[in-house]
Amino acid sequence: MKKCFKIFLLILVLFLPYIKVDASTNTYVRTYENWLVPNDIVVDSSNMSSVLSTPAVNAEEKIYDFASLLTSQEEVILYDEVIQFIEKSNLDLAIVTVSDYDKICSYEDCSQVYADDFYDYNSFGLGDDHSGLLFLVDMKNREIYISTTGKAMDMYNDIRIDKILDAIYTEFGSDKYFEGITKFMTIIENYDTMGLPSNIDSKYAISADGEIYRKFPWLIVLGVPSVITIIVMGILISKNKMVKVATTSREYLEKGSINIKVVRDVLTSSHTTSTPISHSSSSGGGSSHSGSSGRSHGGGGHHF
Repeated sequence: MKKCFKIFLLILVLFLPYIKVDASTNTYVRTYENWLVPNDIVVDSSNMSSVLSTPAVNAEEKIYDFASLLTSQEEVILYDEVIQFIEKSNLDLAIVTVSDYDKICSYEDCSQVYADDFYDYNSFGLGDDHSGLLFLVDMKNREIYISTTGKAMDMYNDIRIDKILDAIYTEFGSDKYFEGITKFMTIIENYDTMGLPSNIDSKYAISADGEIYRKFPWLIVLGVPSVITIIVMGILISKNKMVKVATTSREYLEKGSINIKVVRDVLTSSHTTSTPISHSSSSGGGSSHSGSSGRSHGGGGHHF
């Protein structure tokens, strides 16, 4: 009996890190006497239902896997990555997964409403403008959503958010939730390293592993020389005159009746240029909206 028990314990120890568990997040009860919201949030009849339908959590936990999509080991890994991102970027970050909730919203904006409320009615955000991001995996509506606040609205504008979502939504459609969230983390870290958006952002793409690289200008490299070649060939052909067929021997001997030209291609110079990634501080904000709390947010979503 003892031997069987020991074998059971061994199996449990080996496989426990890979067993999906319910969210380890503690939630607290909001009441009319204690709304459990940040001090700058005013609760009245316009947002009371939004506050009560938003889970109250400890904002220090950062990973809130209500949909049980992650293993306990994966949560630990993601938590460490989130803390490193916050320290490096000076932006707050929360990762939330949810499978069901009670929100007054339409299908088109439920993920947005949930993400904005979760961020606002808990103590997320750094500085007076509450700068930070929230990444939501909404299993109820099969949508991933990024909510931005404060300085994060400038760093992650509409163009960057669209690129991020396009790069990661297939992982979630394939039930690769940990891989998708990890890829999301890699991309936002790389964008933070690049700096604020600039007019050359469109020249960059996101690789399969989340790295950001400059797209090679194949059209310019191959297209321009081809056009030049066609133009040169056209000029040479236009200068080639038809020679009249000789009818007497004199015409063969007439001076100047034959004109031979030698054409040579001469390499005059060679010059290579390189363009560093811009760290421009130009404004890169995008569209914005107000949450039920009254705070401004940016963001976007993608169904999977």
